[in-house]
Amino acid sequence: MTTIYQERFDVGPAITQRMVGRHCLHEPCYPPLGERGLVMCGLSEGLDSFEVERIGAPFHAVLFCLQGEFELYELDETTQARTHTLALCSGQLGILPPGGRRGFRRVGNKPCHAVWFLLSNRPHWQFLQREHNCVLPSDAGHTLADAVSLLHREAQRFHDGNAGAQVVPVLDLAVMLLERALGALRQSSGWPEQLDALFSEVSRQLDVPWSLERLAANLHITPAHLHRLCRQHLGNAPAQQLFLLRMGRARELLQHGEKVSQVAQAVGYREVASFSRRFRQHYGVSPSCIQRPANMYPQPASPSPSLHAVDAGRP
Repeated sequence: MTTIYQERFDVGPAITQRMVGRHCLHEPCYPPLGERGLVMCGLSEGLDSFEVERIGAPFHAVLFCLQGEFELYELDETTQARTHTLALCSGQLGILPPGGRRGFRRVGNKPCHAVWFLLSNRPHWQFLQREHNCVLPSDAGHTLADAVSLLHREAQRFHDGNAGAQVVPVLDLAVMLLERALGALRQSSGWPEQLDALFSEVSRQLDVPWSLERLAANLHITPAHLHRLCRQHLGNAPAQQLFLLRMGRARELLQHGEKVSQVAQAVGYREVASFSRRFRQHYGVSPSCIQRPANMYPQPASPSPSLHAVDAGRP
């Protein structure tokens, strides 16, 4: 179901932006970002007006400042005055949680340079949830900027139908670096966080024969306890959660042009026939039907100025 929210942009022509989104209206677009919990990510830099404001955004916005200075703010719905203003400088990260009326803008007389991520409001990123915007120290900005720049280039190659694009491993790298950069914010004591970490590890090793016993052993609990926890916090049994991860990765690899036999092996199926049968049951089509033609995605629509209703974000 599409979530509608509002956003306003004041981005001058001297601001250079490179971005990758999961939505078909983005260019380049790469839908598997959504399976990693990313709505969009990108780089913005330059010396010009730069302000973004959103009402009721359904995602976390995370900015790593590499140069210049930004101001994060919230708006009082009654007075329209800026409240909870925070300075975001080089060597810091800023978090704007979902909901409310929040924004950020470039301030000062120096050029800005930032790498940013829009992260789905789902359990994987719930440790970012807070009542107000916040600013924290971080030395990860330049590393993440390199990763997002590479992701943009490889996603563009994929978008253009280049079979040699390496967007899958680059996306994996970018997400792992982001998780490392945000790791200090994650509370490791709660079951939702531990389950999330477990299945994040599983998603990187889908060719492994994961059994219920093996999954439970990773958390030092019994299989029955793991089953209860997964049903409670994820809404799925462990086997179903594993199946969804495998099918999601399989679709991504097929869209990337991998052979069905190679995909089956990569996601843990020894028999191609068994993989094809489960894939068809899940998606309603055979694996070969998923493989992407070069013109699969439409070209993006022209952006609209001022405050407007949208269902896909940008920085």
